[in-house]
Amino acid sequence: MSTTANETSGATADYRIGPKSPWANAWKGALGVGVVGLAIAFFGYRADPARFAFSYLFGYFVSLSLALGSLFFVLVLYMTKAAWGVTVRRVAELFMRPMGTLIVLVLPLVPMLPNLFPWMGANHEQVQAAAEGGTTSEKKESPIAEARGFPEREPAAMRDLPVPDVKRLAAAEEGVDLKIVAHKRFFLNQRFFLLRLCLYLGIWSWLAFRYFQWSTDQDESKALANTAAAQRFTPVAIILFAFSLTFFAFDWLLSLDATWYSTIFGVYIFAQCALFQMASLILVTLLLRRSGLLGSAVTVEHYHDMGKLLFGWIAFWSYIAFAQFFLTWYSNIPDEVAWFHKRWSGNDGTWRAVSFSLIAMHFFVPFWFLMSRNIKRRLPLLAAGAACMVVMHVVEVYWVIMPNVGPLAPNFVDFACLFGVFGIYLAAVLRGMVDYSLVPVGDPRLSRALDFENA
Repeated sequence: MSTTANETSGATADYRIGPKSPWANAWKGALGVGVVGLAIAFFGYRADPARFAFSYLFGYFVSLSLALGSLFFVLVLYMTKAAWGVTVRRVAELFMRPMGTLIVLVLPLVPMLPNLFPWMGANHEQVQAAAEGGTTSEKKESPIAEARGFPEREPAAMRDLPVPDVKRLAAAEEGVDLKIVAHKRFFLNQRFFLLRLCLYLGIWSWLAFRYFQWSTDQDESKALANTAAAQRFTPVAIILFAFSLTFFAFDWLLSLDATWYSTIFGVYIFAQCALFQMASLILVTLLLRRSGLLGSAVTVEHYHDMGKLLFGWIAFWSYIAFAQFFLTWYSNIPDEVAWFHKRWSGNDGTWRAVSFSLIAMHFFVPFWFLMSRNIKRRLPLLAAGAACMVVMHVVEVYWVIMPNVGPLAPNFVDFACLFGVFGIYLAAVLRGMVDYSLVPVGDPRLSRALDFENA
């Protein structure tokens, strides 16, 4: 690294990773983990393609959520003109930068869409018959219905669908009610689904590219016009981000169970992304700081503010998660309760412990732990809180996706997909750290960020 420990002029420092730094080749290790993980996952695909589809989606969304959360953080810094976050903004920009890599990594999911989404296996004639009350008129009460005391629809048409393994996974217990899906047929069709995916990825890639280019070009030019242009466009960018993330959540996560409704689901997924990003940003900048790569650019004052944001996102996530659960469960409508039933009493009750762990370790423990100002300013303790939130985010994504497979039964394919996809994504992030300064040295607010102090 070209910045020495006794340098005091942070505004003129370079903050680059030198060729002798252990971080210079860290991307190769991440790439190796990713390649090995995907190779192991390939064997899982040959054994059980349906299981692999859900496992790969799990690994992919963990990686994507960090990139999206980082994009939002960058947009908020520009929107609010916050000077304190300038010194940590570049690390967030490096997390959002590999959108092109994530576009490539999503491709294996495309041919596996029928395994993920049972409604893609229902042809138009069957759905139309269901909408007209034809083959779906036969109903019977399932064991779940008897236990909860309300009728549950299990259309006979489901038994005739020419769909492979996914039926024993996602539809074995309750089935997909074609009559409900028929009302969503305009939205739930494969061509429109893939068109929307291209739109989401296009929006995110373009936003990440533009903001990263404005920031890194400014390192050399010191042009104030770059900051002005980024700030002017940010309101539009946030609107694009909000709509695209919301509909992505509806498409790829909510419609895994196409009979479930939740208008708050997009906000719930957004809260996950923002919380995961802040926890990851704290951990990575702490590691970089410990290696001496950030010099004095990121201080306890900055970590105090990031700790406050982490605490705020925990509270926000808890509010949204509870609101979604409470309003859905209180309504006691079978089509709406089924999603939570899978994660509580369904699937032989195996997911109940995971649900309790989210309540305890995603809210109660970190909420009370990070409430204190002293915890936020003691970096080892702040790191422990951030690490807890990173782990619990991975658990939560698993909890959102994998109950659609069946009872809780962790598989080596799940871990292989997680390490495979995240390893490739992390390699792209770490490679960017070698190629670019770790602090936006051309930003006009850098001097204010370097002198930042909490009140």
